[in-house]
Amino acid sequence: MGRRAETGSTVKVLFEPYGLRAYANPNETILDAAIRVGVGIRSECGGTQICGKCKVQVRDQRGLTPATLKECKLLNEKIQSSFRLACSARFLQDADPITVVIPSESVVRKRQFSEIVSERKIKLEPAASKVRVEVTQPSISDRRSDSERLLAGIKRIHGHTKIELDYNVIAGLPETLRQSEAVTSVLWDKERVISVEAGDTRATMYGLAIDVGTSRITCSLLNLTNGVRVADRSVENPQIAYGEDILTRVTYSQAGGDNGKQLQRTIIAGINDLTEKVCKEADVDPYNVYEAVIVGNTVMHHLTLGIDTKYLARSPFTPAIRESMSIRGAEIGLSINPNAIAHFLPIIDAFVGADAVGDILYSNLHRRGAPALLLDIGTNTEVILRDREGLTCCSCASGPAFEGVHIEHGMKAVEGALESVTIRRGGFKVGYRVLGVTKPVGLCGSAIIDVIAELFKEGLIDRFGKFNSEVETPRLKKINGVKKFIIVNAGESGTGRDITVSERDINEVMLAKAAIYTGCSTLMRRRGVARGELSRILIAGGFGKNLNRQNVRLIGLIPDVPSSKISFIGNAAHAGAEATLKSRKALHLADRIAREVEYIELAASKEFSGEFAAALMLPHKNLELFDTLKNYINK
Repeated sequence: MGRRAETGSTVKVLFEPYGLRAYANPNETILDAAIRVGVGIRSECGGTQICGKCKVQVRDQRGLTPATLKECKLLNEKIQSSFRLACSARFLQDADPITVVIPSESVVRKRQFSEIVSERKIKLEPAASKVRVEVTQPSISDRRSDSERLLAGIKRIHGHTKIELDYNVIAGLPETLRQSEAVTSVLWDKERVISVEAGDTRATMYGLAIDVGTSRITCSLLNLTNGVRVADRSVENPQIAYGEDILTRVTYSQAGGDNGKQLQRTIIAGINDLTEKVCKEADVDPYNVYEAVIVGNTVMHHLTLGIDTKYLARSPFTPAIRESMSIRGAEIGLSINPNAIAHFLPIIDAFVGADAVGDILYSNLHRRGAPALLLDIGTNTEVILRDREGLTCCSCASGPAFEGVHIEHGMKAVEGALESVTIRRGGFKVGYRVLGVTKPVGLCGSAIIDVIAELFKEGLIDRFGKFNSEVETPRLKKINGVKKFIIVNAGESGTGRDITVSERDINEVMLAKAAIYTGCSTLMRRRGVARGELSRILIAGGFGKNLNRQNVRLIGLIPDVPSSKISFIGNAAHAGAEATLKSRKALHLADRIAREVEYIELAASKEFSGEFAAALMLPHKNLELFDTLKNYINK
């Protein structure tokens, strides 16, 4: 049962199909009440009445506030079937018990995360290291302090004197040095002593690599004595309760009061939960974790550190800091060794964060070689171009269409989502594959791309994404006055309703793919790189896992290169964090990369509007740029 409000009258609520009885506060939204008692309802926009994904059914609405105009517009005909938006409908005071039914398409489902990619071979030389030190005992004739005697012992091993002791080490040093003849000192980057332990503890030395993404957090535990990954876990970013996208969370953090700190506490709690799980899995005491390397986009970087994000959302979009940071993990509440170092990799710009630095490190894009593109596709897609002179990058406002937002039956890559679709015989035959062993309830990003490409190949839509009125197929119907193509019939779906795609849905994807292609083409034009010169196109992140290489090219998402040149490299940002955890040289290389990458602001580019408009067609206005696909285009 949900907890009762401490003050004022309450409303009894039954959440179905869970059979969960709870109490709601007067004027509290259904969504807020659900989050408070642990009931998952989709809310891609963070409760701002934009996405329309938090649909619930309430038969008796006398205990709720009336539907707003925005709510009625988003629900359309569903408002007549007792549907409401959980983020909009509020409980009235002294209302009778209310039953809220959460339909299957509104349920938060288990998400498919991309696996952490294989570890790249790298010379093991972590920034955090342990040394056994014999320290002479104090005497009347030896008037050196405890710290002087410890540093003298370290000097005998390392040979250099520029080593500092952290305050926390000095505070406990007198007792530790008198417990045994030898101690183990933990050094950070060979410059700081961050811990001193009695006896020989060199065999127990662990570190965490953490990728704080907008949608999920990934954490792996590495044995720093041999470089082996001993455990890894992923979880939905718990900040999702405050908004699916970055800007929604920034808005929430600025809404007043303790919101910014609340977002920080939420993300730290998520990291600590993962830390506990990976340590338990590997039978490792969290006290033996001495280093954590953290990557993430710029907003997640600032929120994790508790830095004000206000000016990341205001022109000229300036981050508080771009350089890497090394702090005690305890300062932000990490549940590891109290003296452990949390190292945040540097960011490149307000819209290109430390995750992009991790991508570059893992992919070796920073090394000289033939021109290549790297894309990390998301709400803000980072595009990085390597030419023979160096690295150039930009951020594309691709929007959340590939996460299912603004797509009527769109959803994330969770159980029940269609992950791939084929359309044959002029639209009469549709095949699909579903994530998990369940009936389909919607389309994730890879399936949406497939649908548009397949409709185009079969002549069911034109180059503007409009349905061909001359084509006759029972799957192309007008539903409530809107022409839609039926992917899954109601009898086959898990919702009991048709899963469809409309021209409006197609347009959302066209806008997203145009933004990404424009980012690629603008960088290539600036650096004088022709598509024929591209040696490879790398697609990072979970989105690329189920993409059809031909269909990605056919809709014009990326430049037209042979499919053999397109590679999906998984969670490269996390792999980059692991590399810096294992190598202090890689750690310092990350700083150099961030300084040397040239950032291009697309909005300030003279070519942007023209390039973007041309990319709004399938695959592009200039078909000569997609000549390898002419058989499909001219079909």
